[in-house]
Amino acid sequence: MKNVKPEFMRVLRWDFRRNNQVITCEIDAEGGRAYDVCVVPHWDVSASAIERFDASYRAFERHAEVARQLREAGWVRAEFHTPYSVGAAA
Repeated sequence: MKNVKPEFMRVLRWDFRRNNQVITCEIDAEGGRAYDVCVVPHWDVSASAIERFDASYRAFERHAEVARQLREAGWVRAEFHTPYSVGAAA
């Protein structure tokens, strides 16, 4: 049986809620080479923003900064999701 590494691994995902709206802020890893911080407003996914970092600690710093800005703007962390593979080959 062949062991295939997933292309992407979700490292961290927080959902924030304010009134009836939700924003997701997450970190996805691409094979340990790059880390994407993704901010997705659920009411308009076309307005999503993705920032790529070469180092995991930079991605975590940016995630923390975005989370702080959201909390300061009145958003409340509604959910925390544990890591799971995305796009893994069977």
